Amino acid sequence: MAPEEEGRYDFPRTMELLEADVAEGLFTLGAQVAVSFEGERVFETCLGDDGFGRPVELDTIFRVYCTIKPVTAMAIANLVDAGGVELDRPLVEVLGTRPVLERGVTARQLLNHTAGLHNLSAFSMELVPPEDRRRIIDRQLPPPGWHVGRDAGYSEFAAWTMLGELLETVTGEPLREHLRRTVLDPLGMHDTWIGMTPAEYAANVGRMGVNVDLRGFRPFPMLMERSERVCVETNPAHGGYTTARDLDRLFCGLLQVLGGGSVDGLPSPATMAQFCSTARPSSFDVVLDRRCDYGLGFMTNLADHYFGGRCSPESFGHSGNVGSSFAFADPMHHLSVAVVFNGLVDHESAFVRRPALVRAMYLDLEQVDDEDAEPGDTEKVDTGRRRGLLRSLRRSR
Repeated sequence: MAPEEEGRYDFPRTMELLEADVAEGLFTLGAQVAVSFEGERVFETCLGDDGFGRPVELDTIFRVYCTIKPVTAMAIANLVDAGGVELDRPLVEVLGTRPVLERGVTARQLLNHTAGLHNLSAFSMELVPPEDRRRIIDRQLPPPGWHVGRDAGYSEFAAWTMLGELLETVTGEPLREHLRRTVLDPLGMHDTWIGMTPAEYAANVGRMGVNVDLRGFRPFPMLMERSERVCVETNPAHGGYTTARDLDRLFCGLLQVLGGGSVDGLPSPATMAQFCSTARPSSFDVVLDRRCDYGLGFMTNLADHYFGGRCSPESFGHSGNVGSSFAFADPMHHLSVAVVFNGLVDHESAFVRRPALVRAMYLDLEQVDDEDAEPGDTEKVDTGRRRGLLRSLRRSR
């Protein structure tokens, strides 16, 4: 990929898809997108409805669910560099005896989702009083016959809650403050929160959008997510509030480190490579319902995670709530991308929407025509599937 002379790109295919999605109102009401190439922001846009009938702005804040998980992973990575965390040390030696740790669970197994802690859903735990959640997690055991460290099951909630506890135990610092001090602020992610203070909530609630569930016959705004009770809760698993701009800052920084650079808030290149590379063999994940790779806190080999065939095998990233938001980096193409939709859709819709959009971005960056794409490009099939899905969604409403 080579930049235009002005250092910026036109993104006609990307904009056409985004504008169509917003106009249809079937995949999302609004969107933010930020794209960087070789460390420079080359495209960003915002469009549509923030869920309250207001236009989405570049600094509109949305809850991005599990897309926030890499922030806590980077805090762990920083402690690995500092010698404060050993990835393969049984956590019972650090966190104390409890049933959930009795099979020798390690930080590595939490990060790569092989600890067997996948039976607690994020939604069900949101309904549990915060003071009771740790007690419930402490009693969790892997399913019968589960091979800890080998079998794969995406832990939406429990694993990252335990990683947060590990950070607090090792550093003696509240998790919200530790993540802000060591990762978010050094990276310039000032529009990102994993647990707001009441004062921060009051100062920013006016520019917070809301996610809208589009899976039923009528759009359902997730107003609870914008409440003070939820926003001030420190939830490293799926409780992050941010913008596409900030997510792109994170992944742009990750690429810089992988290229041998030094970035405040991020670990050394060697540790970074360990986290962003495949950490478990490709295996069937019983929660994600697909055979896929995983790193330490990152999805890896993103073609297997429905990001589309344009992403190189070295690509890594994360998504949230069936792909309503996602961010990734592609080292081979020196590319980082962040997308925030405020429309929650079903798996089939998400896995048509995302590959089509990612493909459009790559084609726009390459400055080629569709007919110049590689022969047999399987993502042309996704375009056809998207048209068919749109027709079926229109009929169902």
